[in-house]
Amino acid sequence: MHIVEELATDAVFDHAARTENVRSFKEMVINYYSHTEYIRTSEQIRKDQWIIFGKVRCRAWMIIPVAVLSQFCLGSLYAWSIFNKPIDRYLYNNADANRAQITFYIALGMLGASGASFGPWIESHSPRMCAVLAALVFFFGHCTAALGLACKEISMLYFGYGFVGGVGLGIGYVTTIDAVIQWYPSARGFASGLAVSGFGSGAVAFSNLNAALVRTFTVPQVFVILGTVNLIIMLLCATVMRPPPPSYNLPGVAIDMTDQSISDMHHPEQRGVQNRIKGKSAAIGGQTITVGSNSGDPVLIITLSQALASRDFWLLWVAFFVNLVFGVVIISNLASMSTNMFGANLSAPVSVIVSIEGAFNAGGRLLMGWASDWAGRRRTFLFVISLQIVIVSCLIFVIPQRTFWPFVVLVWLATLCYGGGVGVIAATLADMFGASNMPACHGVILTGWSVAAIGGGLTYTGVVSLLTKHRGYTLSDPFVYVLNQYWILSLLICGWIALLFIRITPRERMFPRVHGEIFHHTFAGVMLRLARGTRQNGLHDYAFLSAAPGLDLDSNGDEADLESNDSKSEKMVDANLNRRATHIQSNTDVSALPTNHDSTTISTYDQDGELIGAKQPFASEAFNYVAQGAASTHSVIDTRISCVQLMCAMPPARRCLKLFGKWRLELVPSAEVTTVWRMYLSCALLASSDGKH
Repeated sequence: MHIVEELATDAVFDHAARTENVRSFKEMVINYYSHTEYIRTSEQIRKDQWIIFGKVRCRAWMIIPVAVLSQFCLGSLYAWSIFNKPIDRYLYNNADANRAQITFYIALGMLGASGASFGPWIESHSPRMCAVLAALVFFFGHCTAALGLACKEISMLYFGYGFVGGVGLGIGYVTTIDAVIQWYPSARGFASGLAVSGFGSGAVAFSNLNAALVRTFTVPQVFVILGTVNLIIMLLCATVMRPPPPSYNLPGVAIDMTDQSISDMHHPEQRGVQNRIKGKSAAIGGQTITVGSNSGDPVLIITLSQALASRDFWLLWVAFFVNLVFGVVIISNLASMSTNMFGANLSAPVSVIVSIEGAFNAGGRLLMGWASDWAGRRRTFLFVISLQIVIVSCLIFVIPQRTFWPFVVLVWLATLCYGGGVGVIAATLADMFGASNMPACHGVILTGWSVAAIGGGLTYTGVVSLLTKHRGYTLSDPFVYVLNQYWILSLLICGWIALLFIRITPRERMFPRVHGEIFHHTFAGVMLRLARGTRQNGLHDYAFLSAAPGLDLDSNGDEADLESNDSKSEKMVDANLNRRATHIQSNTDVSALPTNHDSTTISTYDQDGELIGAKQPFASEAFNYVAQGAASTHSVIDTRISCVQLMCAMPPARRCLKLFGKWRLELVPSAEVTTVWRMYLSCALLASSDGKH
């Protein structure tokens, strides 16, 4: 057990590591992703509190409008389908050349790649500086694209708008979301969803604007005009972008330990425990838990390397990638799909269809982001992908019918789900790994966007090309588009399954194991656990008691006594368990101490083992019981004894299904999960605060 004295909220560690010599490329990459603190002087902190030449104090509500406007400009990418036919006609005199649409895939690919590459840099620098850089790079991409079009060079268009513009997209996208998340720690879903809704709204406005500009100016001139407009707006927004004060956010992930904050407890014994664990840290299960110096609430400290190496991060990457594939493919091809399948039977102009699609995209980001704040991140994500599965399944039957409005409405709903996943992902990452790690994690997970854009786009195009060039189909045949729905549906099912195994909260990732446990998963507060071995009647089957000699029940009928309703037998069993608890030795795993249940009877004994009294505690009272025991002694062993007395007497209300042999499947109620977790964490911190181990 490692103890760290006084952790300040704005503390920065290992400053010297930034200047150390890096001997290899691998070490350089590790160093780059390991040291991402944004170090500000007191003067910089003071200046960041003011905007408009130091005349107006910066408030949290000011960040939202500028973030939406910045995302609005970046969202012009989603109106790219308007350019496909005009660019192909301008370069090749053939509107069906299908060469311009590759630019869209390159730009989305670079958005994710640049987000992953620049994520740590964005996290360690001023949002204002990052926003200015994004505006300049995005503008340079437009200018290079205009030059390439003027020279009739498609490769310069790919490099300019696709590569360079995509880098600007990635930097600007991550920067604005990072700023919003930092300023709204208690409403991350709504704030980030509102910000990225600007990205979807950009498609609505720019689809009409692009169509009007193409009718009035040449294609190269259109890119110069758009680049200039975006540059001016993004630079103005950059002047307001800034981080909150250093103490505005928790230094890690908040952990639920009790029904009430420790800082709200007023009893003397509670204040004693609070003072003992304030500012302390303990290593529990390979993770560092620290308690705030002021609030007394525990926080999980996760490094960026730990976040990126966790299986939960990569399962979330899979789910995010799957959520994006259908949306990316449809957004870039909706105009051409509608024209090819319905031709003159279109009931609405293509520009209107694309504009409404952009509105659904923006609405999904805002709606799902807001919903995730009260419904939970995983539930919202599961709903989004489940709805996508239903929609794609319906499209398989609707497309062959060539019915325009059912097709368009289903595509709009699928786009709403696409936007919903984008609106939830930033808040999910901040909840899982901390606000300080969100920019880098967000940048890396945006590579899922890149893979979806490039891999999904190429797969879609490859299927269409195979059927039209080698199987005799035409672009107006519904089967060309139906076949693509099957592989998209398969991916969606895989993403839905991956979501089930993601552990969002610290409780899910660090919950203590029972003897013989193979697997456990928590959903909606209820735990499903697969284990092997004999089921114990009390909570003493948790693995942290395995190192405590003398706790195993004898085979002389003790187990039968536990199930007896006779009061005399219960008294003998309680006394027996109390006697065995006193044999706990110092080699017990202190980092995984036990708890009681809401309905547990806490028994008190005299020196002869006679029962003195008992009471029925609630979860908060169970914490008080152990806290009082720890506060009255400097011995960690006594703290363990108190916990074991509580634990062994509790008959958990689990539902157990015997599978075969000694294998069993348990449904653990939320009351047991909550109480075990709270006491597990509080006892470990109490033991750490005593300075032992």
